[in-house]
Amino acid sequence: MPKKDINIFWFRQDLRLSDNPGLYNSIKNGATLPIFIFDDKNSKEHINGSASKWWLHHSLIALKQSLDNNLSLYRGDPKNILIKLTETYNVKEIFWNRCYEPWRIKRDKKIKSFFDDKEISVNTYNGSLLWEPWNVVKNDGTPYKVFTPYYRKGCLNSEMPRTPIQKPKLDNLLFDRMNSISIDDLELMPEHNWHVTMEKLWTPGEKGAHNKIDVFILICIFLIPTQ
Repeated sequence: MPKKDINIFWFRQDLRLSDNPGLYNSIKNGATLPIFIFDDKNSKEHINGSASKWWLHHSLIALKQSLDNNLSLYRGDPKNILIKLTETYNVKEIFWNRCYEPWRIKRDKKIKSFFDDKEISVNTYNGSLLWEPWNVVKNDGTPYKVFTPYYRKGCLNSEMPRTPIQKPKLDNLLFDRMNSISIDDLELMPEHNWHVTMEKLWTPGEKGAHNKIDVFILICIFLIPTQ
């Protein structure tokens, strides 16, 4: 019996379901394997700090719960992990939202080029910015270096940012039982308990973020005077 065609959606800096264009389009186009890869091979000096790792640990717990536990986790070089997944499953397309740090761009270009040569489509989306850097430039095509003209001449004269995307339906998700590791296997939590204070003040995850923005909006409503 032939293997079923599937898509891979690679979570990166977008650990949420709402307004996630890569995830939405992956699920829209077929059965989807949602994955997260902790890249400790390419990051080098850019590896997450202790507080960032603590935040990531709890954000992944929240994300896995929101995906009905259908989040497969890996640690290592994303290219090698994705190759192994495409050798294990009949992967039709790979989806992700773009990152903009130079080391991530360099890594992602190599991955995309590799799979393009293998005729596995790689689809990337803007999941974090109002405008892409290359869409807001001066008349000569060079980037702005001063904020005010960037905002007034660039942003205000560009197309309106897209509207937020609704949460996708989660009835066609897959889980990699053969290769996925646990969140604890990523070894993100600090050895000492200095993070206890943070846990009292912050709630990582999409729900925590929505709660924060709700509080911010309420404060604005009550503090900003009406005309």
